[in-house]
Amino acid sequence: MEKLLELGFKKIGFWKKSEKVLSFEISEFRDSTDTIFAFIQNSTVVYMATTTEIFENFLSSFINPSSIDLEKIGIKNLLLKNLNNSEISIYALKNKKFFGFMTKFSPVKIASIIKEINPSWNSDDLKDRMKNIVGKDRNAVLKSEKLKKESEVIDENINTTIKKKSKKQYETYIFILGKSYYDRGFFNLKTSYSHLVGEDKTDIQIILEGKEKYTISGKINRTANTSKAARIIGNKALKIWFQENSKINGEIKITFISKKKIKLEVV
Repeated sequence: MEKLLELGFKKIGFWKKSEKVLSFEISEFRDSTDTIFAFIQNSTVVYMATTTEIFENFLSSFINPSSIDLEKIGIKNLLLKNLNNSEISIYALKNKKFFGFMTKFSPVKIASIIKEINPSWNSDDLKDRMKNIVGKDRNAVLKSEKLKKESEVIDENINTTIKKKSKKQYETYIFILGKSYYDRGFFNLKTSYSHLVGEDKTDIQIILEGKEKYTISGKINRTANTSKAARIIGNKALKIWFQENSKINGEIKITFISKKKIKLEVV
């Protein structure tokens, strides 16, 4: 508990139940994304996790978890059982940079903090899954860097030939297909690449390369993330493509063709 307070966590709400119906109340962070949170009972951290979804929506998913989301079903049952004994508080921390005073925690650091605190409700499966995601994040970054270096080598080779016109090289990187992306048909751009697409509420063409190649229309949202990083929304069409061509935690390569057109392909 002291560790959380040192990191800047604060109490923002609590869980409650009426008969067997679970609910919660929060005073802050309702629309926050990229949040680290913890459930506290009797000054002990019993559960800790992180989410990039809208925080209020994510907490609501513990009340009505998907039938295949065994982790949330388990947490719901623990909440209902333990609320008979005493209050379970909700503490949270926005995972972002703030005027240079706060450093955003990396997935590796978050996994390290959870491991150090060792909450009793955090299953071994969750810990293993976090390690897997951290590993995939690292691999994605390494692959992105490799692609960039290969592109630079191609450019150098072309420049040494007799003024031959080279094919335009576009900015690319690889991202991990998180569960929220997979289930809802959207994804967030890295802040450092967000300038490569258009303004808030503008349209964007998304070329999808997989079993078939086709183009869908999407929207750019710059208000969903507190960092103002762009969110690309493809809705049902993008959701179907994700589910037909990849899997949760799969690697997706994005190519920025213009501010109004991008391309996605499975790595």
